[in-house]
Amino acid sequence: MSVRDFEKHMTDAAPVFRCYACGDYREDLNLTARLSNDLNPPASREALAVIESLLGAAGKTFRQLYGLHNGMVLYRDLRSDEAGVEFYPIEEWPARSEEMRDELMAMGWEEDQMPTWLREGIAFGEIPHSANFFVVGVGEDAGKMYYADHDDFRESPIAKDLEELLDQIRNDPAAFLYECGYYTRYSDGKTDTQWIPKEYVSNVGG
Repeated sequence: MSVRDFEKHMTDAAPVFRCYACGDYREDLNLTARLSNDLNPPASREALAVIESLLGAAGKTFRQLYGLHNGMVLYRDLRSDEAGVEFYPIEEWPARSEEMRDELMAMGWEEDQMPTWLREGIAFGEIPHSANFFVVGVGEDAGKMYYADHDDFRESPIAKDLEELLDQIRNDPAAFLYECGYYTRYSDGKTDTQWIPKEYVSNVGG
């Protein structure tokens, strides 16, 4: 899949998640959560040069994606402040990476106990409200995609590169969010029920 294919996905007309209520073991899809994608303007030439300096050839897909949007928030709930996936603007990468490592050390991690990708990698995104980060490796791990999950830590990459990660998101957004720990919960705007996304549908009218 190309970045252009992912761009088409991000600009789907009237996308929704069909959701079931948390605790409903039958998983009846009783809520349609209407969504929006917040897409930033393209990154500057200077910002794209930062990707080149950090990742070299392994940053090709990053440069293509960020050449379209310097950060984005996907699957934002129209009834609440919930969202599914966030990719940070390039300018935020250093601070977010430091934040990630500081949070893990506050939980008891020692820096010398962290795998190389976590100690040196770049946090470029997150599942909002999860305190879990998407990390791109540098050096020998350049371009590999990792998920720094403080609840279910995974040593190995979740994707070989950004293109494969975008494939996972686009092919089944609800399944991707579930695999990331199903932190994303949508609202009916009336009750405190937490609604878990199960099916993604684009171009839903009405």
